[in-house]
Amino acid sequence: MEPHRVIEGYYSDLENPPVPVIPLKIFPPTRRKHIVVEAKLDTGFSGPLLLTPENYLSLGLHLYESTENVVGLIAGGYRVELRVSRGIVELGKTSVPVEIYTSVFVKKNIIGRQLLNEFKVVLDAKNGKVLLENP
Repeated sequence: MEPHRVIEGYYSDLENPPVPVIPLKIFPPTRRKHIVVEAKLDTGFSGPLLLTPENYLSLGLHLYESTENVVGLIAGGYRVELRVSRGIVELGKTSVPVEIYTSVFVKKNIIGRQLLNEFKVVLDAKNGKVLLENP
């Protein structure tokens, strides 16, 4: 990763109260195509990236899935089966190889702690800004 690169996001007013989101460019392992999505920052999600099934399938990530059974624990203590694939996330000019998860229950794209922990994260809710900076 390039040092001191800043990625800017913002607070989306699609939820009340507004939530921090970051724009991401996501590639399958082949890097032959990509999609651009906004992902909600969620420190309650321990993984790197959770995509809606529509986004997961549009990238063809089902073609690169792991054969291991992965189970997630969601709010309320319920277990859900997750599908997992390898992929690449670009945040600004920073590329990071990650595991990408999905489930039929996923309604929003979520960036979790495993990916956020690669950055210094500044949430400036008062001014509606989100900053990710490479350490």
